[in-house]
Amino acid sequence: MEGPFHPLFVHFPIALYLLGVGLVLIHLWRSRPDFEQSAYRLFLLSWGAAIVSALVGLVDKGQLAFDDPRQGAMNNHITTAIAFIVLNGLLIYTRFRWPDALTSRRWQYLGLMLAGLALIVITGRQGGDLVYGLQIGIR
Repeated sequence: MEGPFHPLFVHFPIALYLLGVGLVLIHLWRSRPDFEQSAYRLFLLSWGAAIVSALVGLVDKGQLAFDDPRQGAMNNHITTAIAFIVLNGLLIYTRFRWPDALTSRRWQYLGLMLAGLALIVITGRQGGDLVYGLQIGIR
């Protein structure tokens, strides 16, 4: 089996994170604690899946020549992906440290969540540009 393998893994952290955001919004609308607890678990799964996806992406990056001019665009994608992993980790830590974060630290929690959402959009766009614009991973 030949790579790239990153495209096989990248959809999981995105889907899990977006579902978590949706459950938080439903919780805020309907005051359903079970939805917020499920969102927390989804954010945890998203964080783990993002780490796996990043590691697989770094392995795939090794297939690109060191002096390839597309390395800069790929490094930008890696930077925003790592920023998402860190931000998602901060979101998880906030909820772990303060289980009532949506009450006691609502704006901090929602700010981290929305910043993570923005990073997913940016990282996904960069990944799309790498594949469809720069033809990385296309044979």
